[in-house]
Amino acid sequence: MPNDGFVRQNDLTEQIDAPNTPDPDDTMGYHDQNNLPFYYDLAQTFAIDDHYFCSVLGQTFPNRSYLLAATSFGHLTTSEIVNQVSPGVFIPYKPITGTIFDLLDANHVTWRDYFSDFPESIIFRSVPSLFIHGQFAPLSQFFTDVAAGTLPRVSYVESAVGGIAPGVSETDEHPPSDIRTGQLYVSQVVNALRNSPSWKDTVLFFTYDEHGGYYDHAQTPAAAQGGARTPDGIGPGQCADLSNPPSSESLGGGINCSISEALAPQLCAAASPTGPFPADCASFDQLGFRVPFIAVSPFAKPHYVSHTTGDHTSIAAFIEKRFLGSSHLTLRDANRPRLRTCSTSTIRPR
Repeated sequence: MPNDGFVRQNDLTEQIDAPNTPDPDDTMGYHDQNNLPFYYDLAQTFAIDDHYFCSVLGQTFPNRSYLLAATSFGHLTTSEIVNQVSPGVFIPYKPITGTIFDLLDANHVTWRDYFSDFPESIIFRSVPSLFIHGQFAPLSQFFTDVAAGTLPRVSYVESAVGGIAPGVSETDEHPPSDIRTGQLYVSQVVNALRNSPSWKDTVLFFTYDEHGGYYDHAQTPAAAQGGARTPDGIGPGQCADLSNPPSSESLGGGINCSISEALAPQLCAAASPTGPFPADCASFDQLGFRVPFIAVSPFAKPHYVSHTTGDHTSIAAFIEKRFLGSSHLTLRDANRPRLRTCSTSTIRPR
């Protein structure tokens, strides 16, 4: 794939959305050390992976689902999240193969989702259970916990989407927001960690769920999942889950899949919501675009640049190897090479 359509697609989109405005071609822009000094300092101080990619060639939710569940179980779009909310009821997704949260709970490993305005964990968990067990907390609680040295074994620290909670500005750096606002947020999190009792035995992975539409020349590689077309037997638009078993476990039986089902024929004209998915069509066997990845830790190899191909399931695989023995979720995290930006053998148990 030559990756030569970024500017053409940008021009086409701007002509449709704003036909009478100048075209700055921001899709080919970049930030240098003058306006992102903290990020440059992180990259030059700790370890990076220059071959780290999104898990799927798609939007935020499918990629975050790979981070937390090692699959998007057929979903192709973020838009379906809003369909989880029926009048007065929030319906969490329940992947058949579970989530990293399920594995952590089953192995009595503590975790918490520290959120700025929208906790990603509620997509996969009921809100009452998260309250009862204290498994999600506002970002302010992260700063309290890290200063006291009482962080759980696994922490998920989220930026702000913006426009959800009053007084909370967007910090996720999603275009066209100001990336410097996100840099400030990340610096506060990293500096709080580095100046805390937790620093001595912690690794922080900093990355982005997807590329935001901006240009990158690197080819998107095949996904490491044992040669299978999908991580779990569920093709694009063929959503299946545990929302209403056993019927929901069948291809096409999962909840909130209508948009993904409608998008699947764009990948493959012969796509069927109930399978089998045509072998010559694009599937969940290719990674998405490259995104930044930094390992911030006293165990990170200073100034190190790893060329190991990774994706969001690499983080799940790291957690599994560190805390969960041989446990895994799908073929994707089971086949993911070990991250080589830091030495796991020297991380002391807490």
